[in-house]
Amino acid sequence: MEIVIAFFLLVTGFYVGWNIGANDAANCIGTTVGARIISFRKAAILMALFVILGGVLQGHHVMKTVGKGIVISSTDAYRNVHGEFPPTELEQYFPDGKLPDLAIFVALFSAGVFVTLATFSRIPVSTSQSIVGGVAGAGLGIVGFQANYFKLGILIKIFSCWVISPILTLFLAFCLYLGLTQALKGIKAIYIWNRLLVFLAVGSGCYVAYSLGANDVGNAIGPLLNKYPDQGIYLALLGGVAMATGILTFGRRVTNTVGKSITPLDLPGAFSAQFAAAFGVHVFSMFGIPVSTSQAIVGAVIGVGLTKGARSVSQKKVTTIMVGWILAPSCAAIFAGVLYRMLKWLF
Repeated sequence: MEIVIAFFLLVTGFYVGWNIGANDAANCIGTTVGARIISFRKAAILMALFVILGGVLQGHHVMKTVGKGIVISSTDAYRNVHGEFPPTELEQYFPDGKLPDLAIFVALFSAGVFVTLATFSRIPVSTSQSIVGGVAGAGLGIVGFQANYFKLGILIKIFSCWVISPILTLFLAFCLYLGLTQALKGIKAIYIWNRLLVFLAVGSGCYVAYSLGANDVGNAIGPLLNKYPDQGIYLALLGGVAMATGILTFGRRVTNTVGKSITPLDLPGAFSAQFAAAFGVHVFSMFGIPVSTSQAIVGAVIGVGLTKGARSVSQKKVTTIMVGWILAPSCAAIFAGVLYRMLKWLF
């Protein structure tokens, strides 16, 4: 029976990773493809390799936060957070001192469903927010609205960084693009600089993919770390391969939205947006905070667009994307809570 449970949980984790790759491929290659720097196929293969690399080398930071940093499921964790012994109900809710298998499945499945819907709607939603919403919703399904069973400090930190991340990348991309365009005005060997910018744009796309792997592998596989704490490296590899598969199979849909629909991008713009997004996501990954690569790259693309005036940015498309950012985690949390209660009642 344990083998069957492990199989279903790993398949569900792979499904979430596939979704993240399919939706977040646009964050890695949308600007380079949109600026016609590289073909989608070549970009997708490059990104798949760097996603796996980022997940295996540095994905463990966010995995720990998503897997163990949201719901309080053990006596030691409760004492560390509240400084007192937990109520007797803790062992009833979490008899093994960790999230039940059903809760892990529900959290992953709920996040995957809403990211799938967004991908087929060509909307770059926040997969980080979706999985955090799924884990929190599963926790609500277990304990109800009892705030003492959640690490509210961690959740507030995560929510705050969700707001800070796109603002930070917008500012970075805005400044970087202005600096690049000013520097290029006085250069006569434009052809050489264009070739260099092509190289930098592709390189920054690889950096985004590495940062995506480092941050979002934790979103795909983090809940499984709660059950298999000693298998972190293999879970990270599974998440990286799943995300790479998503990029190669269905990544094209959202790529066009990020690369072409928000604002037109030239070579300096593609590089500025990708480098700013990659740097922002990488910094948060080092602190174990699951931020949204979608928010980071969209904020960066808007920053590039604002250098040409607010009218150059598609307000309708940006509004649609922002609505998706709000709905995805909210719906994932509600769906996970209701689904957990239903399945618990049925089985």
